[in-house]
Formats: sequence, structure tokens, C-alpha cells
Amino acid sequence: MASQQATLTILGNSGRTFAIDVYAPDGAGTQITFNPSGPAGATSPSTFRIPESGVIMDYAIAASPTATGVVVYRNSGAVLGGALRHANQLVTLANRQKLRIPVQAGDFISGVQHA
Repeated sequence: MASQQATLTILGNSGRTFAIDVYAPDGAGTQITFNPSGPAGATSPSTFRIPESGVIMDYAIAASPTATGVVVYRNSGAVLGGALRHANQLVTLANRQKLRIPVQAGDFISGVQHA
């Protein structure tokens, strides 16, 4: 497969929803990149700073790239429950896994794809 676009959805404690565009390169061991204000691409930042405390509610990807999934990191540490399989998070799946990964304002999140 080729690189893919995805969306990371964060629900803030205020009730505000943040939809962050994600770029998943075509390869294991690569970092995903983020853009909160437009399409993410290969040159987008590999970290995203959480604007307010809340939870990561959803990760929806268009199709699965060569890598089988992504491990989510918060402040450089792997997040418990943050190993996501791309095939389980496809936008076409009405019953894709709903996430409740807690995040705090100011946290930096990143993700590395795995084989």
C-alpha cells in the first residue's frame, strides 16, 4: 500500500473536539506526522502538543499502509492501550475501536508505526 491520511480525534474536558490530521508514511519504523490546521504530510511535525486535557477518542485511517499499526507515545513514553492496528481503525468500519486514551494539556504525542 501507499502512505495514508488519518484523523486523530481528541475530546477536551471543556467539551471541545479537536480533529488532527495525521499522515502515515508507507513503512514500518516511521513516525506519523500531525497537522491541526490542514492536511498532514511527510514534512509535517512528528509531535503534537495537546491543547487541553481530555481523551483521545478516535483514530480513523483511510487504508492500511505497509505498516500494520502505530504505537502512540505521550511525552516520549509508550501509552498503555496505545498500540493501534490500522486494520481495526479503518474509516469504513462502523464498529472500529473507540479509544479513551487520557491526555493532559501540554502533553506531546507522537507515534511510530510497527510491522
